[in-house]
Amino acid sequence: MTKTLADVVRAAEVLILDFDGPVAALFAGHPAAVIAGELRELATSRGYDLTALGPLAVLPEVASFGDDQLTRQVANAAREAEIRAAESATPTSGLDAVLAAARASGRRVAIASNNAVEAVEAYLRRRNLIGDVDLVVGRYDGMDPGLLKPHPHLVRLALDGLNAAPDTAVFIGDSSSDMEAGRAAHTATVGYANKPGKRERLQHAGADVVINHMADLADALRTIPILAR
Repeated sequence: MTKTLADVVRAAEVLILDFDGPVAALFAGHPAAVIAGELRELATSRGYDLTALGPLAVLPEVASFGDDQLTRQVANAAREAEIRAAESATPTSGLDAVLAAARASGRRVAIASNNAVEAVEAYLRRRNLIGDVDLVVGRYDGMDPGLLKPHPHLVRLALDGLNAAPDTAVFIGDSSSDMEAGRAAHTATVGYANKPGKRERLQHAGADVVINHMADLADALRTIPILAR
């Protein structure tokens, strides 16, 4: 049976949000392409030829070379670049309303991001949102890049951190890898189609529901109570 946004929200005691997209445009002032170029230069200086275009795609590719020193170097550089990017990241329209509606309805909120946890927390502090989020899970020092989404590791960490069962949670993301991670963690999934063409990709990746605006989620949270269990 096809789910509706009302179905998903009614069952959700916990919201798990991806960061870059649903919460903020992390690279609005410090473009991802620039960061990826900086990371590729680190690899090419060691004699490795990279094909990855995005900063988060660089990490798994570098790790595949088996050069632990380079992997640590690139991971550290990516973390520092993302922290810098957080200084100029712009808020996603409707996100504040989502957080307020979640709090008012008794739902807990976590963030599960492939971005460095320090960058996510830096943004939340800058926007005075740190108190509106119960748990932040992100890429951490020493993390195997193979555990980044679409692997469910980060979503499962968020579930464990809030002591929440998968069937009481919904994961909201704007990429196919988010939908795959949520499905693998056995949560409901909401795709955020913030750009043309994303709706089809998110649906193909298995999103239970796709929304165009975070305000749609906020409206549902305000009007639909949690299902009594």
